[in-house]
Amino acid sequence: MPEPAATVANGAGPDEAPAAMLFRRIVVAYDGSPSAEDALSLALRLRDPGEGRLVLAGVVPTRPWHLTGHPPPSESTAEAETMLAEARTGIEAGVPVAVRAPAASSPARGLTELAEAERADLIAIGSAKGAADGRIGLARTAGRLLSGAPCAVAVAPPGLREAGPFHHVGVALDGSPEAAAALQAGYAIARANGSAVTLYTALDERMDPSGEDALHARLAIQERLDAVANSAPAGLNPRTVLVHGPAGRKIADACDGVVDLLITGSRSYGPLQRVLTGSVSEELIARARHPVLVIPRQHGAGDGPQG
Repeated sequence: MPEPAATVANGAGPDEAPAAMLFRRIVVAYDGSPSAEDALSLALRLRDPGEGRLVLAGVVPTRPWHLTGHPPPSESTAEAETMLAEARTGIEAGVPVAVRAPAASSPARGLTELAEAERADLIAIGSAKGAADGRIGLARTAGRLLSGAPCAVAVAPPGLREAGPFHHVGVALDGSPEAAAALQAGYAIARANGSAVTLYTALDERMDPSGEDALHARLAIQERLDAVANSAPAGLNPRTVLVHGPAGRKIADACDGVVDLLITGSRSYGPLQRVLTGSVSEELIARARHPVLVIPRQHGAGDGPQG
């Protein structure tokens, strides 16, 4: 497992501030498309301003044999490296940038292997083509990264290339260790950006909202939400929102037009288990018009900041 390079709050109490660091090593999926520019813009916003470096990655597909009409791998690699070098010149001076053109059987595999080799703490990707209403289109590459990436994954919505700090950070919670990791990352990013924070959770949609069991569950969940909010680091005063129904859809609806960054956890079960269980994080991404940052468990409590 790569050493986590993003610094988040490690069990910080009300009087303890998390270190105001963002991500230090970011792999940006880059192919010269508008979607790639969206990913680059998001990566620059999430980059640690003091120590963060970017790796522009253009994955070159490998084939078992040379196909007629396609350039050989050596030419494809040279073209990718030229494209990446040109993109690097457009990034502001002072931002360390490396370019890589790894060969792999798929973009997801190439990005995953590169993130491992670079010991990255974040992969930034853009939306798939054809997304509607400014919502993120979840491509196959993004889905595979969410199940297998060795680090956090940030997905940018189409056409959103804002600069500067995030104004309102949302965190989706469900009581799991992965959600705890997302909360710590959310607090750290909010402190670094001076952002407002809203904590979101959902009550099981299978419960009758007017029934006694649902009432007890709602009170218990609200108490846990309030406890989490009360334990926020000094300077943060999180708002809490409890919705009833399917977590992915209801939290996404509650966030829409409110937050400009949503953070959630990923259970990282692997592809087969994800097919069997579904994925709230994928639904949150597919319904979002704002960037979504997915934090795996290894970025949570118990991971000390990098020295």
